[in-house]
Amino acid sequence: MDQNLLAPNLTDVAQEFNFSDTERDTKLGGEISLSLFLVGAPAALVVGYWTDHVNRRNLYTAGVVLSLCERCIRRIDPRHALLF
Repeated sequence: MDQNLLAPNLTDVAQEFNFSDTERDTKLGGEISLSLFLVGAPAALVVGYWTDHVNRRNLYTAGVVLSLCERCIRRIDPRHALLF
């Protein structure tokens, strides 16, 4: 899903981070897309397995907690240098 959101907005994202056209294509079109796939595919398999073996309320709570951790990192570093 993240890749579908990123693709039509590559130019806007590149302008936000002051990337040149080459950096836009390399970092956003290649590195970020690959990273999203490498993290998202195994995560989908793990969460899919857990949905059959764990209480869904606990699984949802864990997802919310992980999201809150990401938001805390983003609050500390609004330019996302820690995340990239």
